[in-house]
Amino acid sequence: MSEKEYSLKIQNVKKKYVIKQFADTGKAVSKLGRFVNRRKIKKEDFWALNGVSFNVEQGEKVGIIGKNGAGKSTLLKIISRITEPTEGRIEITGKVSSMLEVGTGFNQELTGRENVYLNGAILGMTKAEVDEKFDDILEFSEVGKFIDTPVKRYSSGMFVRLAFAVASHLEPDILLVDEVLAVGDTRFQKKCIDKMLSIAASGKTILFVSHQMNTIRQLCDRVVVLKNGEVVFDGDVEEGIRLYSSESFADRKLHYDYDGVARPSGFENNLAQIRSLDILHNEEGIYKAKESIDLRVRVQIKSDEIGDLSCRMHIYKFDGTPVETIFSNAFEYIHEQGEFDINISVLKHNLSPGNYSASIVLTRGNSKFMTGDLDIVENAFSFEVLNPDGTGNSWPRNWANTYNESMEASIIKVEE
Repeated sequence: MSEKEYSLKIQNVKKKYVIKQFADTGKAVSKLGRFVNRRKIKKEDFWALNGVSFNVEQGEKVGIIGKNGAGKSTLLKIISRITEPTEGRIEITGKVSSMLEVGTGFNQELTGRENVYLNGAILGMTKAEVDEKFDDILEFSEVGKFIDTPVKRYSSGMFVRLAFAVASHLEPDILLVDEVLAVGDTRFQKKCIDKMLSIAASGKTILFVSHQMNTIRQLCDRVVVLKNGEVVFDGDVEEGIRLYSSESFADRKLHYDYDGVARPSGFENNLAQIRSLDILHNEEGIYKAKESIDLRVRVQIKSDEIGDLSCRMHIYKFDGTPVETIFSNAFEYIHEQGEFDINISVLKHNLSPGNYSASIVLTRGNSKFMTGDLDIVENAFSFEVLNPDGTGNSWPRNWANTYNESMEASIIKVEE
């Protein structure tokens, strides 16, 4: 019996960061005789990874799952040599390429064509390789006649489509993928997944980080679950997803703070940002069937010219199956900067009993005339739906993602 061939051997990898906190300790007099705030610096060790060990065979497709802050992205950055481990060792056999942040390295002043060559070089392709793949990249991106336009004039969708097209035409032995399939509209996302399935079928070794369990199912034949920087499961995909889901919903909250939460690539803009969410009129985040879901979403508007604004929710079953997209009405024309509270009531939904998560999207326009998404928080909050009698027993149902416009919303300026 031949010995197994491994693409990756990850041995007791640890990564420590030092967190600095400042605390005012009162007033002090400087050498110039002025009063200044005296601050004390407190340092705290934070272990993003704490003894991670597992091996990946050549040709394996391994999903890395876990809640935000579990250490997933840190692990991929160490494997891709973006950062060094504090302790431990990683043995790599073959060429590694990373799709960690689509669009990293794009120059806003250069055209799409120039950025294809620049980004290709950054990702490890030679000019000859880019020449050979250029037509395929252009066709996949659907940028078309805008390829010789500076990318600063691209919409966010065009930008990430072109960036993904470049990154997806790499030919490494080991491919690291971190949440880059949530780009563009639904149709283009399916196109991205099909491309990744094609790469997986070619025998490449893939490490894939995602919060979308359906995509993990499609791409991976094994999952590793991380929690607090440690491996808590390594094995069957369905068992890992069940553990991840139970862990995620054990932390159901009534207030969610999104400052510092990673967004999909292409949504690090300076126009508007979703700051936080509060569950209203419900102390547990558990609803009877047909009961309205009331929320308050705080947003930061950073431009005087946002225009019409609306939001929508993408709702998923606990395993990542998309089940419903709910649109709000458009708000009044937004023409000033500042913090705003969006009060939301989902009056009708088609959810059977079970656990769900929802992503929140802030967009320009309305459900009929959307002109661009401004910010997205994936897996923004979780909740549970019960039967009308208050029991949680569910019934079999063949889900198809449906659309409705039963979300009523209003926006109020937060006064300082």
